[in-house]
Amino acid sequence: MIDYLTIERIQTAAQIYDVVSEFITLRKRGVNYVGLCPFHEDKTPSFYVSPAKNICKCFACGEGGTPTHFIMKHEQLSFFDALKYLAKKYGIEIKETALSEEQKQAQSDREAMFILNGFAQKTFSFNLFETEEGINIGLSYFKERNFREDIIKKFQLGYALEGRDAFTKEALKSGYKKKYLEKTGLTIVGNNDYLADRFRGRVIFPVHTLSGKVVAFGGRILRKNDKTAKYLNSPESEIYHKGNELYGIYFARQAIVKQDRCFLVEGYTDVISMHQAGIENVVASSGTALTQGQIRLINRFTTNVTVLYDGDSAGIKAAIRGIDLLLEAGLNIKIVLLPEGEDPDSFSKKQSASSFNNYIAENETDFVQFKARLLIDDAGNDPIKKAKIITEIVDTIALIPEEIIRLVYVKECSRLLNMDERVLVRNIAKKRQENFRQKKKTLYPDPENPEETVSPHPAVSKEEEQQEQEQAKNIQQQSISPFDEYEKNILYYVIRYGERNMYYKDDETQETIYVNVIEFIMSDLVEDELEFYNPLYKKIMTEAFENFQKENFVPEHYFRNHLDPEISQFAVDISTDRYIISKIYTKQEKIESDERKRKEEKEAGLNKMLLEKVPYVMFNYKDSILKSKMNEINEQIKTAEKENNLEYQIELIKELQELEASHKTIALQLGERIITRI
Repeated sequence: MIDYLTIERIQTAAQIYDVVSEFITLRKRGVNYVGLCPFHEDKTPSFYVSPAKNICKCFACGEGGTPTHFIMKHEQLSFFDALKYLAKKYGIEIKETALSEEQKQAQSDREAMFILNGFAQKTFSFNLFETEEGINIGLSYFKERNFREDIIKKFQLGYALEGRDAFTKEALKSGYKKKYLEKTGLTIVGNNDYLADRFRGRVIFPVHTLSGKVVAFGGRILRKNDKTAKYLNSPESEIYHKGNELYGIYFARQAIVKQDRCFLVEGYTDVISMHQAGIENVVASSGTALTQGQIRLINRFTTNVTVLYDGDSAGIKAAIRGIDLLLEAGLNIKIVLLPEGEDPDSFSKKQSASSFNNYIAENETDFVQFKARLLIDDAGNDPIKKAKIITEIVDTIALIPEEIIRLVYVKECSRLLNMDERVLVRNIAKKRQENFRQKKKTLYPDPENPEETVSPHPAVSKEEEQQEQEQAKNIQQQSISPFDEYEKNILYYVIRYGERNMYYKDDETQETIYVNVIEFIMSDLVEDELEFYNPLYKKIMTEAFENFQKENFVPEHYFRNHLDPEISQFAVDISTDRYIISKIYTKQEKIESDERKRKEEKEAGLNKMLLEKVPYVMFNYKDSILKSKMNEINEQIKTAEKENNLEYQIELIKELQELEASHKTIALQLGERIITRI
């Protein structure tokens, strides 16, 4: 068995465009890619790949899913063999063992740490807006930086009170355990039960994962203190590895795909100010050298990266060394030097989105040329330094995987360096051979068997094949109930909008009432003593209800990455169809596509839609069950009539009348369509 943490690593690393493009040719279409479907005779491209959602979907035959699903279908592999395939592709080591008690505890620890971080974020935000100290110190600082309140709330910025253990006391009082406070780094634990808040007296910048969970915090001190670091970050932990996170990626991912470009900056405020200026496709490395994990995150959404540097930054030479990793990953790198005295934070505050992009277009430089000119200027007339330049340029160009691109750079750099192209070509070829040997040595450390490797297409064992065939047989034998599509429509809202709260005003008190989508649906089912007929749907509904109160629970992400391939495939299908799969709707009205819905997801509009649609699909479901029962009773009445069983006929007719009354009530609600009260 592959442990949960490894599965999570594999699924996070696997990029849908990267995986699919190995098998079919994809063309850019808007924010997505399209190609001929490999699963049916496709003459017109109907197979869509969405880097932002990390899924694929054929709108002709319906096949698609996550990278794991695609490999399972295309290569005819089991779920775990598909994971092994992807693990090999992304260089992730797999150790197949049964989960020990310690591993089970580790999973529980991870969840507890994320929940605690969510509590901390809410506490820090409360401090910022609702406490005198937070308003006077923290909020004043952000307003001095000219951050609007909507931007402050968007990035969930906060303030940690000055008291030595103010947050720790609040967390312990709320039931959070000391060991998790220490594991997340929120509390410093010392001898003799000494407890202190790590971020006390600092403004807080939460760091979000790609799915929106708070994984860590950065804190900036506002009072001058030579003995205290200006910025303080959460320590590495079971859930936080700095090299795998990019500040702002959660808020930037959609814009990066749409613009097909990622701006890379250094700090938190750079990202926030650029968002406020209308430039949202920006992330920060948070002052650290780029890592492979961060590059994989960027590459998931675009191959075009523009790095912004301060005009007078003394650290440019050191910083550009990390960009070689971007080139090695096959990304297109541009460099922009901002005007002297400006950084992305200050510069973006003076610009609109259009003027900022115009400046970029006029001043961006290709990275290889930028590096060559920088080194040439630094070398001057020193012959030894000039020799080093050639070595550095060769090392950089040798990292580029595409031969044509390498040759273009060779031509340009030979002109800049005033030397024969053939010299550069020979040295680049030599360097690439060295790189290959080094990589080979890393991958295959056994000198007696250097070529041994795991097949990228591992065979399915007979035992696993038999198990999968049996599972498929059982699924086929499950009879599809007449309520299948009604249940499917309900689950669309559970998976797509389950984390949302619907809200409305009470007619009498005018109080705003909030109710979670999943909670509303589950309580409605329980009230009428109903449960789904389809076992798969029942399982999904149960898990959704068990998890909906957990911090940062997003049903769409949770079910798409579910360890049960059948559940994850269903979640992908139900949330990527252009229209809700329902004959009911097509009879009643034209349904807007998911794409249009997303564009209209302004708070009021989305809430109005949920207030109408969620009760509507529930009424439809209950009405279909009533009609089915009424049909059954009519058949029973006919049988009783043939048997001259008058007493039983009367009993059945009374039951039928009660059902008809309920049916009329529901029909009235369905006719009105707009639900003003829940």
